[in-house]
Amino acid sequence: MDIIKASIERPTAVVAAIFMTIVLGFIALERIPIQLAPDVNKPVITVTTWWYGASPYEIEREIVNRQEEVLKGIEGSK
Repeated sequence: MDIIKASIERPTAVVAAIFMTIVLGFIALERIPIQLAPDVNKPVITVTTWWYGASPYEIEREIVNRQEEVLKGIEGSK
């Protein structure tokens, strides 16, 4: 017996199957977590520079400026 013939002979079973599919679909819709705008965390890099006994100007001139030039070359960084 093919599916079309069975569907014509038993319309109640077809309606029950459609109803069960709709009900189970609504139950699944309530339980599945869906986010329209998912949370996105951007990666962060922290660079700490220590040079004891040096002034802030010396640290910036000798170390920080060079670090900034190197870090600018990293793709995707601002």
